[in-house]
Amino acid sequence: MDVRIDEKGKYFTPRITKDAVTAFIRTAGKIIIGSVYVRPGNRLTDELNSDPASFLPVTDARVYSAADEAFLLQTAFLLVAFREILLIGELDALANIRATPWLEPSVEPEPLLREHDDLGVRVNEKGKYFAVRVPKDALLCAVRGGDLAVLGYLYVRPGKRLKDELNDERLRYLPMTEARVYRVSDNMLLYHASFLLVGRQGVDVVAPIDAITRASSVPWLPVQSTEESV
Repeated sequence: MDVRIDEKGKYFTPRITKDAVTAFIRTAGKIIIGSVYVRPGNRLTDELNSDPASFLPVTDARVYSAADEAFLLQTAFLLVAFREILLIGELDALANIRATPWLEPSVEPEPLLREHDDLGVRVNEKGKYFAVRVPKDALLCAVRGGDLAVLGYLYVRPGKRLKDELNDERLRYLPMTEARVYRVSDNMLLYHASFLLVGRQGVDVVAPIDAITRASSVPWLPVQSTEESV
């Protein structure tokens, strides 16, 4: 066994290497094209049927609206709730029977965070502006569920990954700070709360904002838009 010891004397073993498979994922409201990971010697069927997790990690993901196949966003990393997946398969297995946007060449990814966004700036009862302190383990994320999109900070415990937090079955609700809740159908800002609990079972997909490389023009994705509003 390959056992390693870090600088603090903690023992750990390397993560199992997996093979990337470009997949087509269909949920009720989205089409996702990206890489999922399979252990060497396993089929995609074996991997998905043996994974006890609640969320499937997808890398180099492009997300489209299921209704009209309009582009929504491109991100280096995405977590998709297993319970929302209606169809999944290898992209190469799909017959090319019509023109589809995900078969077009993708744009070279490049982080697109806005330079002048006012996230994290608050006004107290005396009218004083101040910036909220964000712990180092806080991740600015877009969380989708139904017709709602929540933009805010999710928290990852030291030594954990975002995937680990979302797959923790003990957590019924995910704490978010500086949470802005939008109605996706018309992009209306409904609520802005300094603290909010989001039901884990209601989450469709989660995308860290700093992983997004392209996005349509919607207020709940604070990145420089490269597409027309959808």
